[in-house]
Amino acid sequence: MILYKYASFYAVQKIIESSTLGFSCLEDLNDPFEAKALRFSQDNESSISESIVINAYRNRLSRNFGILSLTRQPLNPLMWAHYGDSHTGAVVGIDVKKVKLVCEKTSVIPAQYGEIIYTQTKPYSPLHQSTSEKLMSVGEEIESFNNHDFELFKQAFLYKSTTWAYEEEAR
Repeated sequence: MILYKYASFYAVQKIIESSTLGFSCLEDLNDPFEAKALRFSQDNESSISESIVINAYRNRLSRNFGILSLTRQPLNPLMWAHYGDSHTGAVVGIDVKKVKLVCEKTSVIPAQYGEIIYTQTKPYSPLHQSTSEKLMSVGEEIESFNNHDFELFKQAFLYKSTTWAYEEEAR
């Protein structure tokens, strides 16, 4: 599977010369929906409010995980305008299998599971909130894909507003 990265000509030159890609932090992304799909069910015994839990998860996820935003579409004029340095940049095709972005041992969301879900409204599918110790350890021991944590990562990283659907993004 080939996915694409739009960037300035200079940035694409650096990508090619160094054979590296830059990952972004959650708080550096431009969609106001980013990490807003996180919802948690409240235990009757929990003294931690949902908003504190959500903000703590966002903070921990942003500090512990990088996001590589790619697209399925190399010829999109809006992508060229917004991410291709106003049509003066370049686009790089990336074979995600060759660069091991599909590897379930090294990616918490392998590329084959990273298709963005575009929606008009923020989804509400609460995750179970556990102890404050669990909350503060989010992301510390997770280094690979597993079904148990996928719903958390999906809510945190894979929902965007339909406004951005033209991007045809995968992460």
